[in-house]
Amino acid sequence: MHDVVSALNYLAPGPARVRTYAYDPPDGSPRFDGRLESRSVSIADARALESPCTLASHGFQLCTGASAVKDFWDEGGLRALAYPEAEAMACAVAGASRAVAFDHTLRRRAPERPPLDGTGGSFATVREPVGRVHLDYTPWSAAQRVRQVLGEHLATQVLRGRFVILGLWRPTLDEPLQDAPLALADMHSVTPEDLVPNDLIYRDRQGQTYAVRYNESHRWYYFPLQKRDEVAIFVHYDSARSESPLPGAALHTAFENPMMQASAALRKSLEMRVLAWFEG
Repeated sequence: MHDVVSALNYLAPGPARVRTYAYDPPDGSPRFDGRLESRSVSIADARALESPCTLASHGFQLCTGASAVKDFWDEGGLRALAYPEAEAMACAVAGASRAVAFDHTLRRRAPERPPLDGTGGSFATVREPVGRVHLDYTPWSAAQRVRQVLGEHLATQVLRGRFVILGLWRPTLDEPLQDAPLALADMHSVTPEDLVPNDLIYRDRQGQTYAVRYNESHRWYYFPLQKRDEVAIFVHYDSARSESPLPGAALHTAFENPMMQASAALRKSLEMRVLAWFEG
């Protein structure tokens, strides 16, 4: 068993809404206008559970999924091979009728190992692991993404039924991952009161995610020594649960692994987003 205790960065008590800019704000203010607080939490070994985690039971699960991609940093090969692989896996795991992979992000830890303080991430030149507890979609931004991916005609049909947005996450190292693994929270341990809308401000558009306040009820897990051919699949958004008292999605963040060996390779990882929907 590889249970650990580590510090996770949550949104500190404060405003009911925060903002993150994808560029330096003209008034010189920080790109993220919220304040973070570090909380020490227990992160359980999901491999040691008597019953494996599933999308239905926890909002995430681990699947074996060797990829035909040889070099994940080759954009052409990644799109040609990894995208259809992700679509097939999403349909198989979620039981969906159709799926479209629409986004990917490659991350790597810089040699100096910048701290996972929640200030780096998606808008950095080198995309570092994101060290901040968050959800990628709100009901508003999930619907917006469906329209962007599918176009207005098909999106109108899909939005009438059930759809999910899934994250598919794998290390891209040749050795099992130790540095900055992914922590995932049981979706049933999250309440709406934990979630704070975070407006993403781009120069030409706007998105929205959730920042997350600390709740001692959050139950955190990870998959120790995750291999390149193991994919952690987790729920970003499930329209069937949008009216539920619970969000039905898995909080996630990178964290510092206290069991990491000094000789361990720096994290390299691939995350993909897949829109899947159900027909009939």
